[in-house]
Amino acid sequence: MKFIILASVLLSVALAASKRTKREAYNLPDGADILVGPIKSTFNCFNDGYYADVDNNCQIFHVCHSVDREDGSRDTQQWSFLCGNQTLFNQLTLTCSDPEESIPCPDAPSFYNINDRINAGDPQLYFLTDEDISRAEPLLYRNRGLDYQPNRVAPQRG
Repeated sequence: MKFIILASVLLSVALAASKRTKREAYNLPDGADILVGPIKSTFNCFNDGYYADVDNNCQIFHVCHSVDREDGSRDTQQWSFLCGNQTLFNQLTLTCSDPEESIPCPDAPSFYNINDRINAGDPQLYFLTDEDISRAEPLLYRNRGLDYQPNRVAPQRG
C-alpha cells in the first residue's frame, strides 16, 4: 500500500515538473496556457529582432538578441511575451493588436525581414517601406472581411 501511495506521489510530481519545464522554456507567467491553450515551445531564435510565434497563433511573441562571448562564440538569448487577452502580435507593426488590425498570423513569417532594418542601426532607414505596406494591404483587407481593390480612389467629401 505504501508503495502505491509513493508511486502515485512520484508520478504526480513528475507530471507537474514536465508541465512546468515546458512553460519555463518560454518563461511565461502562470496561467498563460489559460489564454493561449496548450503552449507549443517550438520557436527558436534565428536572428535578432521581434518575432510572432505562429505555432501559438501569434498570441506569444519573442525578442531575440545575440551576445558575443569572451571566447569569441555567439549566444542568442530569447525572451518570450504573452500578448494581452484577445490580441495577437502583429509582425508588421511589431506590437500586440486586435486580430482585425493585424497581419494574419500564418503570414507573419513573410514580414520577419522588418527586423533587418531595426538591426541595421541606420537612422535613415524607414521602419516600413512602401513594399512592406503594399504586401500587407491586401492581407489587412482580407482580415477585415473586405474586398481589396488596388488603386481604389477614396470617396471625396463635397
